[in-house]
Amino acid sequence: MQQPANVRSIRQIALMAPILGWLGGCASLSPSVSNGGADELPESLTVVISQLKLHMRDDTYRFDRAVGPDGSNVYAVALWKLDRLAALRARPEDEWQNADYVIEFARGTALERLRRYDEAATAYRRVEGSGSVLGDAAAERLRIAQRFALAAAPPEQPFASPAEELQFIDGRVERWRGLASELRDAPQESLAREEAEAWEVMRVDALARSGQLGEALRACRAMAESNRESKLFGKHLLRLGDLYADSARREQLQARTNAARFDAAKYDALLDQAFSAYELAGEAYQPAMRREARTRIDSLLSYHEEVRAHAP
Repeated sequence: MQQPANVRSIRQIALMAPILGWLGGCASLSPSVSNGGADELPESLTVVISQLKLHMRDDTYRFDRAVGPDGSNVYAVALWKLDRLAALRARPEDEWQNADYVIEFARGTALERLRRYDEAATAYRRVEGSGSVLGDAAAERLRIAQRFALAAAPPEQPFASPAEELQFIDGRVERWRGLASELRDAPQESLAREEAEAWEVMRVDALARSGQLGEALRACRAMAESNRESKLFGKHLLRLGDLYADSARREQLQARTNAARFDAAKYDALLDQAFSAYELAGEAYQPAMRREARTRIDSLLSYHEEVRAHAP
């Protein structure tokens, strides 16, 4: 028997409740309740949404991204499932129903977490103009995704000089830091902080590549200090130790080739700072990080002993 329109409408609203709860931060219906009476929404969609919801506020700046039992990225898996559900429904966009807009909105959130900001904006744009009850939420997400996409855009042309590259990098760092500040306590804050941090790493790398080891050291120290809460803090310390170690090696090499007089005090100070950075990295909770730090320390000790053995 065909159900009255008002009954179908009530059931559609009930099916949307988990999504609306997710957006508004309020309690949502459990999957077992919201699945009951599903007219248009495939049961598996509620499961996919529930699984995605578990990780939408994950702080991926401080902690590693969640993975499934097989090690796969949970956001990539959710996107694959959502794309599959959309393909099964196979409705033209002008014939979409509530379930299709739920799928598209969820696709936007997964794409956002995968740093595919342009595609996320496209998904949110489809929902925003639909008249769906998700329209307002999609409009807000669209505004953020568009700004992220703009900040993530590649340079329009190759850099003409190292100075131009550094200027571009500095602009990106400031833009992402600004977005992170504006989005404090929002789900996208951790994404913006990750992006800013990545550009800070780029700045250190660009300075080191151009032979500006002193500037690279200063930039790396500042990066480590400003990202103490990051899951990558240990890696920043390893990078800092490497720069100090490279500076010590350069000091010895210049003396070896008579390019400069050997400054033993400077060499020892650089070596001590390298060891300090490695030792601090070795205090990390990750076993792999501790092993890497120990390897760096052993390698630098071996180098130092060789230098001392051949000292005049």
